[in-house]
Amino acid sequence: MFKNPINLVFEQFTKHLNEPLWLQQKRMDALEKFQKLGLPTRKSELWKYTNSKKLEKLEEVTDSVNSESALSSDPQKEQLFVFTIKGELPQDTQIQDILDVDQKSWKNIKTDKERTFVELNTAMLNGGFQLTIPNNSQLKLHIQYQQVSLDWENIRTVINVGENAELDLTEGYDYDCRINHVSILNMAADSRLKLQSNKLLRKTAALIHFSQINCAQNVSIRQGAINNNAALSHTIQEVNFNGQHSDFNAASVHVAHDSCHIAENIQINHKVQNCKSHVIKRALATGKATLSVNAKAVVSKGADGSEIAQSLKNILLSNDAKIYAKPELEINTDDVIAAHGSTTGQLDETALSYLRSRGLPKAQAEMILIESFLQEANIFKTEDFLDRIEL
Repeated sequence: MFKNPINLVFEQFTKHLNEPLWLQQKRMDALEKFQKLGLPTRKSELWKYTNSKKLEKLEEVTDSVNSESALSSDPQKEQLFVFTIKGELPQDTQIQDILDVDQKSWKNIKTDKERTFVELNTAMLNGGFQLTIPNNSQLKLHIQYQQVSLDWENIRTVINVGENAELDLTEGYDYDCRINHVSILNMAADSRLKLQSNKLLRKTAALIHFSQINCAQNVSIRQGAINNNAALSHTIQEVNFNGQHSDFNAASVHVAHDSCHIAENIQINHKVQNCKSHVIKRALATGKATLSVNAKAVVSKGADGSEIAQSLKNILLSNDAKIYAKPELEINTDDVIAAHGSTTGQLDETALSYLRSRGLPKAQAEMILIESFLQEANIFKTEDFLDRIEL
């Protein structure tokens, strides 16, 4: 069903490209693997509660050849994203178009049935960048990913954060996007990352996002995420502890209405000793919306001293809404501190009755409880945390 249209688009797209042979070969290999794997099904663990049929319009990807990618430094090309850099760019910072990187700099990603869209991203790649932040530097960066055509944008971004460097990154997506984004963050020793990801989408938008964070020793990461609506928004995130004494603290809010569908999957791989991960997720669904929230920690043999905490809490505000939440631990060593839990229910009737007894209308009382519930994921303690979310 998908082979012929995708093949036609691929041939039309690649024949206009002037790129090295190794990249052309990677495109062809990726297309072949995507077609062999096929689209994810309900048998795939990370897609079990996701209706991938909503993406069957992939065969309508037609005019990719008319869309050129660019960094904001090149005004002659159409831009898939806009940079806003606060402060001076650190000296020796390197940035280049993803299609201009050399073969040695290309990061291969292990894929399977659940990560098949990574292969499609490589085959149809039409935008992206590689950014290298030098050692002992600081950078505050905002990236807004934009939709520049009616077709899917396949974006790949790589950010390398040097030793003892600090990156404050905020990323957002176009309100009515159709984007397949692969993002890789490589954190060197003693580096720090503050990451805020805002997926505030229209109810007709579609976003497929694969994210990988690789941590050396003594890395500190704080991550906040907001997911609001979309016909389909599906995220797979991998965090790899490759060096000791690193910590990852993440909190996310998911709010979906009508027939929107949001799925977020995170897997933290404790490969070495003495690393910490703490994950907080809060989800709210109304109408006929569906939310799927998974958090998994894998502790390798010998990764003693690992500390893990997972808290998944969910509220259903209609009889037809669905939320599937799964905290998971896979522990292959003995010296580990781990705790996880998940709850799904409705607003607390006792608390609601108390607020109404104090003279508050029902709608206002419900909103107070909702806002209090979601504020638990306000990891950066920002005052405007809920201002842009459709509650």
